Amino acid sequence: MAGHRVYLCLKYSLVFICTVIFLSGILLIGIGAWMRYGAAALAELMGHYSTQLVNLTYICIATGSILSLTSLSGCAGAYKNNRCFLTLFFIVMTMWIVAQVVGIAVIMVYHNSVGIMLYETFEDSLKRFYMGVSAADPISTAWNVLMTKFKCCGFKNTTSDFVGSTFSDTTGLAYPKNCCANLTNPSCDGTTIVPNLIHPEGCFDKVIGVIKRESMVLGAALGCMGVVEFGSLILSITLFMKLGSMRYELQLARQRVRPQTVENKESLPPVQ
Repeated sequence: MAGHRVYLCLKYSLVFICTVIFLSGILLIGIGAWMRYGAAALAELMGHYSTQLVNLTYICIATGSILSLTSLSGCAGAYKNNRCFLTLFFIVMTMWIVAQVVGIAVIMVYHNSVGIMLYETFEDSLKRFYMGVSAADPISTAWNVLMTKFKCCGFKNTTSDFVGSTFSDTTGLAYPKNCCANLTNPSCDGTTIVPNLIHPEGCFDKVIGVIKRESMVLGAALGCMGVVEFGSLILSITLFMKLGSMRYELQLARQRVRPQTVENKESLPPVQ
């Protein structure tokens, strides 16, 4: 009886963890879809590096799909007592955990290079392609959204970023209207530069600050997810072995019953 209770505990624990992994996979698919269709402004600012962002979205969607399908196999294996599904779940989850470790190692090695690449790309897009508030081209629209949403001005050094830029050469202004701390202030005319008139921070620092804050949340979520995934491996292999031992015990019990049945039949008197 105690062994059966342990088995049920393992079974429903794995079902619960697989449900959590399934929901995480669906969330990852949603994040990938948002990055593909909702982060168009960021993609425009990245210029020719935007293909890397697109590739990242596809990786998120594919990874979420694999996790969701794998969790279903684990859930089916636990609920239906199927060792084949449990084996499939264990193999795929092991490969996924190894891939995560490799991916984290690559990010830690190349994160400085990625930061420099983004810095140069964003700065170049502002200098060469930003045309102002009224412009309708994708890059100008992306910068307008960025400066309005984050209440920032320019890229790194606020008004200094527009010196010698296409925007400044075309309009003769030192900064666009989006840089104004108060858009209704008549003194903020694109040429007057005084303290508190325009946003004091560049957009790069603002975006990096948001990324750092979100990365802490993301890191904690990944840590918890790693614990859940590792726990699912332990549960799946334990349940696999438990099912094997239960089947072996059942076979032994059947073998014991068969000789007794034969003996009982031999002891019966012949039918007249």
